[in-house]
Amino acid sequence: MPLTIHHTRNRHGDPLCLVRDLPGLDAEMTPADLLALARQLTYAAHDAQAGMTGEHRYPEEESCDKITP
Repeated sequence: MPLTIHHTRNRHGDPLCLVRDLPGLDAEMTPADLLALARQLTYAAHDAQAGMTGEHRYPEEESCDKITP
């Protein structure tokens, strides 16, 4: 499942992410699901540190060299 994240800034100007599309409380996830989520969050963290703003979708596929909004 793609993960949608809105990149913004907090009141101090620091990067802040609003994560949408999480599986919810008590989600049952396989190891592959967990690795895909970790990969998506890692890409999002790097984008936030780079100053990205706006809403972006992160696909779950591993073969995403360049993630586009």
